[in-house]
Amino acid sequence: MVQNDNDKIEAISGEDLKKAFESFEAASLKLSEYYKNLEEQVKDLKENLNTVIESLPLGIMITDENNSIKFINRSLIELTGGYDYLNYLNRPVDEFLKFFFNGASLSDFTRQVFYPVEKFMKSGDDKNGSGKFIPVFLYIKTVHGSNKKNAGRIFIIQNIEDIKKFKRLAELGEMSAKIAHEIRNPLGSIELFASILQKEIKNGGHAEIISNIISAVKNMNTTISNVLEFSKTVNPALSKCSLSCIVNKSIMYSSYVIKEKNVKVITEIDENIILEIDENLIGQTFVNILINAAHAVQNFDGIIKIRTSAVSGGEDGSGYIRIDFEDNGPGFSDDVVKNIFNPFFSTKKSGGTGLGLSIALNNVMVHGGYIGAENSKETGGAKISVFLPCMA
Repeated sequence: MVQNDNDKIEAISGEDLKKAFESFEAASLKLSEYYKNLEEQVKDLKENLNTVIESLPLGIMITDENNSIKFINRSLIELTGGYDYLNYLNRPVDEFLKFFFNGASLSDFTRQVFYPVEKFMKSGDDKNGSGKFIPVFLYIKTVHGSNKKNAGRIFIIQNIEDIKKFKRLAELGEMSAKIAHEIRNPLGSIELFASILQKEIKNGGHAEIISNIISAVKNMNTTISNVLEFSKTVNPALSKCSLSCIVNKSIMYSSYVIKEKNVKVITEIDENIILEIDENLIGQTFVNILINAAHAVQNFDGIIKIRTSAVSGGEDGSGYIRIDFEDNGPGFSDDVVKNIFNPFFSTKKSGGTGLGLSIALNNVMVHGGYIGAENSKETGGAKISVFLPCMA
């Protein structure tokens, strides 16, 4: 009887063991698939994170717990003037700080997390110390591991050269507006009294002098109007507008200069483009660009071509309409391309305030667009491109 009982127990145990192995294999397979999916998700997350970090307009550097540099993003490479970042990977962070932060070390940045730094070496390949220094914000964050110990640091470096520049321009704008208002009132009186004198004085010589005074006052008044236009805060009144209609009106409003300079305007405009914009602001922008182009090509059997095209945008599906103003003139010098949108920068020997394209840039930026300047590959002349957001 005992032997039979043992045989019975062994038979049951074998069947259970078989089922257990089958269950284990199924669970193991499921776990393996889950682990594989998890690995793919982690890989995707790493790739997405890397894409985000590489896309940021901020310089980012990551170090490990031993303060050794493990990662430098593209923006930081560009910020350092394209310096060979491989020279710094796996090297002590102090070497980087010493070179680019004017002899500093990590110990100089331990009291806080946020530092304004006036001297960051932008031209990093200039080892003689004669490179360009720019102001930056430096943000340092210590990363803690699961054991709450130092697992490394993240360094974020932001170029604030443009921020400081815009701040100075804002202050300049406010000051210019105050000065312009103070000057405009007496100018009005001068013009009025000169006009009265002009009517009373019949002498040819004196009449010509008074006429020159009135003309000079009007020119000064135009300059002041441009300064006030540049200084004011722009709030666009958006409405659905036909782009071709705005372009045609702009050509009409610029026709006095276009005809005077004997310039031909050719348009290749998609008449179906509708944008949600401020017609007056964008029209003013186009007029400024057309007048500048007409002056530039007056001695070159001038031709100005206006073309439109669609430009893809970001990952959200947004896009832009591009409006190119292309001429057959002498083109831009490197210095002009660099400064063309700066206020009070002008290539005209006389009569220009240098605010036309600055106002144009401001008008476009308040619409969420931007402007670019380059030389045309087709004609060798100047090319101004306006980018305006498509309607949502």
